Amino acid sequence: MSDEIDRVVFVAVIHTDTESVKRAKEAVKEVQPDVVAVELDRQRYQQLIDPDKTMENWEPASTGDVAQDLIQHMAILEKSLGEMTGSNVGEEMLAAIEEGRKIGAKIALVDRPIHVTMQAITRVPLDEIYRLMGVVPDAKRDIQEGDATDVLSMLKEEGAIENLMRDFYSEYPGLADALIHQRDLYVANALRSIMKDVPGKIVAVLGAGHIEGVRKELVDLLDSEAAS
Repeated sequence: MSDEIDRVVFVAVIHTDTESVKRAKEAVKEVQPDVVAVELDRQRYQQLIDPDKTMENWEPASTGDVAQDLIQHMAILEKSLGEMTGSNVGEEMLAAIEEGRKIGAKIALVDRPIHVTMQAITRVPLDEIYRLMGVVPDAKRDIQEGDATDVLSMLKEEGAIENLMRDFYSEYPGLADALIHQRDLYVANALRSIMKDVPGKIVAVLGAGHIEGVRKELVDLLDSEAAS
């Protein structure tokens, strides 16, 4: 199993961070992988390359207003941070894709479709959703009034992401399951499918909050197959 998992080079990025854009590009150049896998689904990728498309045009609309509202609140927060740092949301993913194409690597969009995640959000207790949406305006104001580099510096401190994930799971267990754990499992299964199709290296560019979960799920998949 160890040889198999070593074929996947995980690259942890922080969205809207210029250093993460550089890290993603350098990882692809250095590893020269057969596949570059990025934390995007097809709809979000299309939106990145065609910014005029808005969330209202994403489908299906039947997932419920509350799920769409939450996704838009989070997008607004990321956009505010990106305006402060000078790195657009998703720029690190596009950079990895661009470098992958330069070396002839296959590109894999391995995140769960956004509409499926939105459907999962509709099954989360409403009070939990509204509690999270309630903190977004304050967080946005803090970003706009403060220095975004302080926020990013904090996130880059050792153990910061792990602590943040632990707190999020504690405060918002339903949302953590819908937004993080279920997607970790989806990405791990996608990576396993790629590993079966290609013999070489895979560079997986994922948000730092997903790295630990995706790696654990992938190891579990490999162990289960080895034991069967």
